[in-house]
Amino acid sequence: MRAVEHVMGMPVSVALRGRHADDDLGRGAWAEAIAALRDVDRVFSTYRPDSTVSRLADGDLALDDCPPEVREVLDIAERASAASGGAFDVRATGRLDPSGVVKGWAVERAARPLLHLDDTDVCLSAGGDMVCRVASLDRPAWRVGIEDPRAPGAAGRLIGTVSVRDGAVATSGSTHRGQHVVHARSGKPPAHVLQVSVVAGDLVTADLDATSALALDDAAPAWLERRRRQGHLVAALVVWRDGRTLRIA
Repeated sequence: MRAVEHVMGMPVSVALRGRHADDDLGRGAWAEAIAALRDVDRVFSTYRPDSTVSRLADGDLALDDCPPEVREVLDIAERASAASGGAFDVRATGRLDPSGVVKGWAVERAARPLLHLDDTDVCLSAGGDMVCRVASLDRPAWRVGIEDPRAPGAAGRLIGTVSVRDGAVATSGSTHRGQHVVHARSGKPPAHVLQVSVVAGDLVTADLDATSALALDDAAPAWLERRRRQGHLVAALVVWRDGRTLRIA
C-alpha cells in the first residue's frame, strides 16, 4: 500500500510491504496515524490562535493546565538545548515555538500503529523525514534518498542514499523553507553549512540533531561526531555551501 495525506502543513505518506500491506488492518493503522497527526496539530499549531500552544505562549493558559504531551515536548526541548550548548531553543525568538521538536515527535508517535502491524514493513515519510522498519530479515532495507540541496527538485538528483531497516532519517536545511534555523544564542543563521541529514534510531533524535547541527554551523562536524560516539546517532551527512560534503558514520 502507498498513500499520502496533507496534514500539519506538509505531505505525509506511507509505504507498506508484507502481510498487511493491502488489507483493512493496514488501512486502519494508516487512518490512526493521520488522526494522531491531526490531534497534534490541534494542540501544537502555532498558526492557530486557539491551539493549546498558542494560548500557552499568549499567557492565557498555564502549563499545568495543558495536556501532558505539552510538558513532554518541552522536556525534550530542554534536553536538546542542553545537548547543543544552547544552539537549539524553542524560545529563540522570544516567544514559545516548539515546532522544531513537534514534527519529529509527532511523526514518531503517529508511526506506532503502523509499526504494530505484524510481519509488515513500514516507511512513513513526513515532509521528507522518515521512520522505517523492516519486519523480516528476508526482505530488503528501505533505501532513503538524500536530496542534493544545490539542485532541489531535479529529477534523480540525490547527494546520497542510506539503507534503513529499523530507524529514522531527518534532514534540516534552507533549500525549501529559507533560513528558518538560527543559532538561538547569536540569532545568526548558518553561514557555511547548507544542509544536515542524520540517521538515528528514532525520529525525535534524528530531527533534533539535524536541526541543532545546522544551527551550530562550522561546529557541526565535531558536535555530530561526538553525538555518534555517545550512541545518539548512527550517521550524518553535512553539505557545505561551497559544495563539499562530509560523511560521519
